[in-house]
Amino acid sequence: MGHAFELRKKYILGKIDQESSVLVKDIADELGVSETTIRRDLNELDSRKLIRQVYGGAVRIERSSRSFRFAWANRSTQEIEAKKRIGRRAASFVQDDDILYIDPGTTSWEMIPYLKEKRNLTIISNSVRLQQCMEFIGHHNIIQLGGTFRPDRLDTVGTLAILGLEQLRGYKAFQGGDGMDIEFGLSAIDHESALIAKTALDKARQVFVIADHTKFESPSMLFKIADIDNIDYIITDRPLSSQWNQTCERSNINVIFAEG
Repeated sequence: MGHAFELRKKYILGKIDQESSVLVKDIADELGVSETTIRRDLNELDSRKLIRQVYGGAVRIERSSRSFRFAWANRSTQEIEAKKRIGRRAASFVQDDDILYIDPGTTSWEMIPYLKEKRNLTIISNSVRLQQCMEFIGHHNIIQLGGTFRPDRLDTVGTLAILGLEQLRGYKAFQGGDGMDIEFGLSAIDHESALIAKTALDKARQVFVIADHTKFESPSMLFKIADIDNIDYIITDRPLSSQWNQTCERSNINVIFAEG
């Protein structure tokens, strides 16, 4: 492929490793080459199974042949203490008899142990991992969304999951994401996750975004879930910047800091 490709490859892989995703336009601008060249590069890297090409860019993939076992584990070990604090704080907003949507992300997962003491909850989720938590949620009502199973994420997505969500409304939604941006809003690195999350938040009575500080540090992901104005609460582990605080105040968003 030539020396120039090898240099671009090194840059692209480094960028994806650092930020989890890249946009064709951004890489083309940064490297001073055409978008066609970058799309061709991404196609070649995808064929080598070094990345996964998606519409408009590319995302990081698990390189291990045992991704079923490790993809979730890798995500769950990142900022684990922060996620635990956020999960505990998020659960404090759950009252007896509430109806909840809980997304399948690792931060939302940390809410589960704190729901055991609640009474008569109805929990809606596309997380397959919920079935492993019967000691915590066995006495609650569970609505398990169907759809296409993704073993690397242990969730269900697609038309059947969306159709199930469209029949429901009036719940509290606890939603994570891959990025938070003042202009773009809450976002995900793949369109299937973004679509089911968007549907869930559109039907919700209250929207709680639960995100550790890293989501605000690398905010630009490919697929929008929701605008900032659609969020009622942000629960995170570190104080936000003054710009974020001003934006949240204008949008009437309650910012909750999950202290240690």
